Amino acid sequence: MAKRRRRRKPRKKRKGCTRHHIVNKVFGGKGDVENIIWLHEKRHDMWHRVFNNLNFLQVAMILVRANNMVKGTNLTITEVD
Repeated sequence: MAKRRRRRKPRKKRKGCTRHHIVNKVFGGKGDVENIIWLHEKRHDMWHRVFNNLNFLQVAMILVRANNMVKGTNLTITEVD
């Protein structure tokens, strides 16, 4: 018997914006409303060109490490739920 596909709810589209996963699908992120932000198409494209599939926390940690190297400081980031 053929598998039946579940029908998805229609998504609200925002003009000129695309959906961006906070926790990427690659890292187990879901398509839930809590895991989606809307980014302007150009910003979304640039995010992935610069940071590939890194999430916000991973990017922040890299930027803090770079800042620490340049300024000789010892800033840290703590994950908040």
